[in-house]
Amino acid sequence: MTQKSPSNGGLRPWRFTEILDGVFRALRTNLRSVWMVCGTFIGLGTFFLYFSMFQLDSGPSGTDPANEMLLVISGLVYILCYMFLGPFAGASVTGVTQGFVRGEAALSLRQAFQLAIRFGGQTLATVWIKWILILGAMIVPLTPGLLVGLAGWWQVALVFLLPGGLVSLGFGIFFYVRFFLAVPVILEENIAYWGALKRSWQLTRWSFWRIFGLLILLVLILYVFNMLPSLVQVLLLLSVETFFSPGWFWFANLVQALLMAILTALLTAPAWMMAALVYFERRTKKEGMDLIEETDRLEGSAL
Repeated sequence: MTQKSPSNGGLRPWRFTEILDGVFRALRTNLRSVWMVCGTFIGLGTFFLYFSMFQLDSGPSGTDPANEMLLVISGLVYILCYMFLGPFAGASVTGVTQGFVRGEAALSLRQAFQLAIRFGGQTLATVWIKWILILGAMIVPLTPGLLVGLAGWWQVALVFLLPGGLVSLGFGIFFYVRFFLAVPVILEENIAYWGALKRSWQLTRWSFWRIFGLLILLVLILYVFNMLPSLVQVLLLLSVETFFSPGWFWFANLVQALLMAILTALLTAPAWMMAALVYFERRTKKEGMDLIEETDRLEGSAL
């Protein structure tokens, strides 16, 4: 993944295939720690969501109000896990990936959780600020249509809301890409909150379409990988109906939900890993220095 800097300080950008290959090599090298971190911080919400869905769909108890309430509660738990615990997992996965880029040995499970604890709070606050800004930018194009609609002219409001919705989507994508490198900035440069977002904005300047294209490719790849948990889910449902009596459906649903949570937890990691790799690639290209060689030089001078 690393490139030697030529004498003039320039560095060609990494190809899409190199970045994507780096994502999955980093994941393979640190599979145990990344999987456990993502499963711990995000898997709980996924487990409860799948369990409630299976309970609602299983047999005669599918219309039970208790199961419907369980689905609502588990949906809230799922959202809260991603909102409040997801950034802790993101901080850990980002730190693991940065160590991989530097050529360090795979981090232990303890070290991975230490990264989450050390940088999780700053990452959480920064991510919240990021999403507040993104949502605020997305609301602005919709405001004229909403105001006209609230005045009672909803048919006229549609004239504003339809193009406003497209502009709102564009704003959301644009700001998401420009803030994409905020978490790597926190771990690498020890800059958080507004500073991390401003630094990400600086690093992603003139790189919007490149990063957007990488994200689209990653989404397509993960969509294919997501077919595996879906196939496992179908096979498990068939097994439940075949081998379990209705009275034991709850236990089968519990096992299914646990397996689905384990399989899907890992799918959250590649986006954070890509952000770490793009951060190194963009900073090296824009600032004309190889960060890995610079790190080695500083470590050698300290010995």
